[in-house]
Amino acid sequence: MRWLTKCACHRLPLYAGLRRNEVKTLRWSNLVLGESGRLLRIHAAVNKNRKEQALPLHRELAEVLQQQKPADSKTDDLVVVNGVPKMKEFRQDLAKAGIPFLDERGHRMDYHALRTTIITRLSTMKVHPRLAMELARHSDMRLTMKTYTDAGQLPLREVMDTLPDFGGRTDSRIDSRNLGPTGQMVSPTVTKIREKQTENSIENIGESHRNSQLVTMSHKKSNWRREGDSNPR
Repeated sequence: MRWLTKCACHRLPLYAGLRRNEVKTLRWSNLVLGESGRLLRIHAAVNKNRKEQALPLHRELAEVLQQQKPADSKTDDLVVVNGVPKMKEFRQDLAKAGIPFLDERGHRMDYHALRTTIITRLSTMKVHPRLAMELARHSDMRLTMKTYTDAGQLPLREVMDTLPDFGGRTDSRIDSRNLGPTGQMVSPTVTKIREKQTENSIENIGESHRNSQLVTMSHKKSNWRREGDSNPR
């Protein structure tokens, strides 16, 4: 039973993102277990954002909690009877699992880092940031995306490898718009329309292009458009 208690104690932040105090005060009345519905209710009094929230439980976490739950447990009983392990005991657990307390970047693997782990996993699984924010129970998305997401774990190489090439490859979407089954252009009607519009242009009704200097001169007269720069600093 001691192993199950510790197993659930570690999995609650790892699968549900619970904070230390939320794990310590969690009671069986906060949990809905079973296949019919797996929910974790967090009261506003212990929730850091002071909101009453209900979150779905991961299947593995629900199974561990179900195994740990005593047959004679009362709804008001604490789930983690022996409390959250202190730092010394937690470091011993890390050593047994072969996990270093400090990684190569100097990041600490303390108990709260388990909460960072689940939020980072949501990002690596390409979960929408708004969903990740809700599961993390944050009020500010910047906290979710910057503070609680380990950028060193993001799949940058995978994303870069999926980008399409620029050089020497034709966009298939352009091909499908312009080419017919034989590979020839299929827009003769557009050409005729353009020819008709050209007949009514300024050049063809006897007026000179020199009469419309406003566009070109505007680059010289404008205070911020220097040398034709259309992007003001």
